[in-house]
Amino acid sequence: MGNGDGEFSIRIPHDDCFMEFNRAFSLTILSLIAAANLLTASGRQPGDGAGAGATKKALSTQLRTAQSQTSARMSKPAGQTPKPAPTPAGKTEAKNQPAVGNIKSEPSAAQLIEQGKALYRAQRFKPALAKFEAALKLEPENDEALGLAAVTSFRLDNQPQSREYFVRRADLPSQKDSVKAFSYYRVALTYWREVHDLVAKFGEIKEDKVVFTVPEQNQMEVRSAIENGLEYADKALTISNNFAETYNVKNLLHAEAALAATDDEEAHEHRERSTESLRRAMGLSKAPAGSKGVDVADFSLPTIRVSEFAHTDEEENKIEDPMKKLITGGRPVKRTQAIFPSAKPAKSGSQNDPSTKGVTSGGGAYSLGTGRGALTAAYTPGIVKVEVLISTTGDVVFAHVVDGRSDLNGAAILAARAWKFEPAKFEGKQVQVSGVITFDMKPAWAKPTPTPKP
Repeated sequence: MGNGDGEFSIRIPHDDCFMEFNRAFSLTILSLIAAANLLTASGRQPGDGAGAGATKKALSTQLRTAQSQTSARMSKPAGQTPKPAPTPAGKTEAKNQPAVGNIKSEPSAAQLIEQGKALYRAQRFKPALAKFEAALKLEPENDEALGLAAVTSFRLDNQPQSREYFVRRADLPSQKDSVKAFSYYRVALTYWREVHDLVAKFGEIKEDKVVFTVPEQNQMEVRSAIENGLEYADKALTISNNFAETYNVKNLLHAEAALAATDDEEAHEHRERSTESLRRAMGLSKAPAGSKGVDVADFSLPTIRVSEFAHTDEEENKIEDPMKKLITGGRPVKRTQAIFPSAKPAKSGSQNDPSTKGVTSGGGAYSLGTGRGALTAAYTPGIVKVEVLISTTGDVVFAHVVDGRSDLNGAAILAARAWKFEPAKFEGKQVQVSGVITFDMKPAWAKPTPTPKP
């Protein structure tokens, strides 16, 4: 090649390449010698007799083989390591083969749904929901997974999440009208659950009248939830006008609106709409209230919402509640008081033992021990409000804390479930009753607050 000065230079091959050339050339010479030896051993000269053609052919074949090997070696880039010969089929080393038992395939959406169902039946709602949500990650539009995730979220009292899944299910392409109607009804029910908890929290008996004083900052939230719930209920009824469960949830939404109303006229109007919807629900209901058994809490069945239940017959007779006047029965016949829990068992049977009260004889706070703090807060009286659903047989089939304190809630729930009521009827037909029991919980040793002297 030209070097730019008018002269030519010869490019010396790379050492590796040059060595490869020598090796290939040597192989060629050796092949030629082997061919000549073959001819000599046969006693023939290269051009003699009939075997000459065959010998020439064999020699030509060997030459071509040597040339092709030489070309192949020369064409490889310098320094490239030859690839090992492929292992014959079926001869792969066992150590390179993954063990069949170690291969784990990811579960399908259908398998995850079945796993979630089993957990749901075992009342393990959180892990069940996790399975349904995992199925939805694989198949976001799986109708069954959406419905199960929505119902499970409702059981976990996560109403916004339940609502989201029901709306997604209703909005699926080509969704059946019956499923759409059901989903819209359940969305309305989630709104009622939220409104109920909020309104019930602010109810109290004052001068023989139950008063619900919803703070101003919560009033807009209550109104918005009621409006949204009624809107979805109407969407369900637009699809299926004879949907009994939807009329019942409309009845409950209007009942909450009546309790939270700021004036008597508004309250009266919502009570009228509530009873009208309840009548329609009872007329259309295929399963009479209570037919599913006393152990089942079902808010889809005809239910009347009353305010509060008193702790004595005398107080119960004095309570002014327009909704209670619409039913016969529904009064408490057995009441159980919530037992104030002991933060620590007494060290002795003596009532003077400070561990029974959490207070020393000098009035100080008794400590559980180093690093565990005093019992002042644990022995502080508190109020717990429990929502109860009463079946047509008078049993409490559902108890739910709407306002309380973590250390007192459990005792209040146990007490509420032990109450017994007269079976209730609305216009001669069996009906469930939803109301609230308020427990004013105090330690057994607490003395009543003295009445101030005038």
